[in-house]
Amino acid sequence: MSLFSFDIDPHKVLGVGAAASLQEIRDAYKQQAKRYHPDAGGEEWAFRILAQAYEMLSAARVARAAAGPPTAATEAVRRPPATAAARGQRETEAVHSGILDAETHPGRLVAVEHLCVRYLWDDAEYLWLGQLAPDSERFLSCGLNLNWPDPLAPLRLDPAQCAQVADILRDLVDDLILSSRPAASRLRAEDDRVAAWLSYTSFDRSWRALGALHTLLRKQGLGLRQWSRDLFIPRSWR
Repeated sequence: MSLFSFDIDPHKVLGVGAAASLQEIRDAYKQQAKRYHPDAGGEEWAFRILAQAYEMLSAARVARAAAGPPTAATEAVRRPPATAAARGQRETEAVHSGILDAETHPGRLVAVEHLCVRYLWDDAEYLWLGQLAPDSERFLSCGLNLNWPDPLAPLRLDPAQCAQVADILRDLVDDLILSSRPAASRLRAEDDRVAAWLSYTSFDRSWRALGALHTLLRKQGLGLRQWSRDLFIPRSWR
């Protein structure tokens, strides 16, 4: 089952193949952004579609991880990457831990990444302007990337329980799509796994959707393991 609020092929938007590495995706995004960024004469709507395509392909890392045992990619969710100071460069990605319903059976935990593509401000700009700027000037897109079973869960449910949880999550995500009105969405549900992606035009809308999702999960006896990932891009391209 799949739901699409609009038809977008992120590989075509970025001009990369299905087997492209994360570095190749980032390089393609940066190259395209230099062309479509409003500072370079591009249209704001085109730049936002480009950012959403980048968001979708970044989210695919979690979907791939859910298909197999924990790997180095999923372990990255446990701990943030090295700080910019340690690497001697500006931070381009940051990961932060979030909600964890530790009392919930691991097989009933839903993994959700709150992914934001946001502008990278200079320190002075952020201090004096960034905190007062509206979401539209700080964020290009914010999305929720949902996967069940949690790829890091040490315990799984039996087939009958899996089918029951999958049915619950299918209906739950459908309801969330209707109630939170994401700019774009995608849902894939099978008997033993569910993956969904919902993209929003502002941080506040995505955060409210996350809160609504958590409430719905708890009502159904399910839990949440959530983390936040920020992908930073320059405010202007040279």
